[in-house]
Amino acid sequence: MEYQWARVIYQYRKLPAIRDGLYPQFGGNLEFELYTFFEVCYHLKDWIKADERYSNMSNVEKYIDNTPALRICADLCNRLKHRRLERKIRSEQTPGVFQIHKTISVGPKGYDAKSAIDSAVVITERGNECCFELALECVESWKNFLNENNIECDFS
Repeated sequence: MEYQWARVIYQYRKLPAIRDGLYPQFGGNLEFELYTFFEVCYHLKDWIKADERYSNMSNVEKYIDNTPALRICADLCNRLKHRRLERKIRSEQTPGVFQIHKTISVGPKGYDAKSAIDSAVVITERGNECCFELALECVESWKNFLNENNIECDFS
């Protein structure tokens, strides 16, 4: 489980560089990087449920259902996985696709182009949400769950 938590934090820490236009070092696709964060973040629940040390953590699904950011994260991931949500959605509205607006600047050499994100939003049950703020809320929600259940993880 600690490995998956480390992946969540790793993906989350990439987001500021992606927003600021340094994303080519991470593969160059903004939307992929955003989706990857939300997928890794949502699937932490599977790692918690599969870890024998936390077999009594059946409350993880209920926690997701009762936590708006994680509910939205779940629906984003399931829509991505299945192209559209065919099963019951967790949130009150099927989330939309990411709407990314970026600025591209080209340096004097031409090959040193940089693409910075001006905005990255997704329509959710709460209206238009900044993807980066939603990501932060997801991480904070997981930290709360782990703390409440006395699961030790590195939060640094």
